[in-house]
Amino acid sequence: MAEAPAAVVVVGIGNALRGDDAAGLQVARGVRSLLEPVRARLQIAVLEHEREPLGLIDRWQGASATLLIDAICSGAQPGTTHRIDVSAAPIPAPLGSSSSTHAVGLGEAIELARALGRLPATTVLYGIEGASFDSGYALSSPVGAAVPTLAEAVAREAIQAAATAA
Repeated sequence: MAEAPAAVVVVGIGNALRGDDAAGLQVARGVRSLLEPVRARLQIAVLEHEREPLGLIDRWQGASATLLIDAICSGAQPGTTHRIDVSAAPIPAPLGSSSSTHAVGLGEAIELARALGRLPATTVLYGIEGASFDSGYALSSPVGAAVPTLAEAVAREAIQAAATAA
C-alpha cells in the first residue's frame, strides 16, 4: 500500500547491496533531502523500493504523477541519465533492459498497471546507466557523480507535477 496519499509519488528503485543497482535509492534520498521543506505542503511522497516491481502498483495508488528512478543497462556510458515518459507508451526496448533479479521487471510492471487502468496519468522513468551490479560494492564513480544532478532534475519535475495537480 502507498505510505501516504500524495499527488506526486517519487520512487527510487533498486538493491542497496548490488553496486550501481542502488542508484535509484540514492537519487530518491537526494530528492527527499531537497524537497524536505515543501514535500508535505505540495503532497509529494518520496519512497524507496527494494522489492518486487509489481509492488509499485500499490505504492503509486491514487497519485496523479509518478516519477520512477532506476538503474539501467542499455549500453550507454555509465552515469548517463535518460528521461522516458511512459505515460502513453512502453519503455523503448534499448532502455528497457534492467539489472533486475526479479521474475517481473519494471517494464512489465508498468505495462500491467497500464492494462489494469492503474498507471498514473503522468508516469516518468528516469534511468541511470550503471557500470557494475556486483554484490557488496558501492556505486561506481560515474554513477555516484550523476546522482546529485539527477536528484535535482527529479525534484524540479516533482514540484512542477505537484503544482499542476493542485
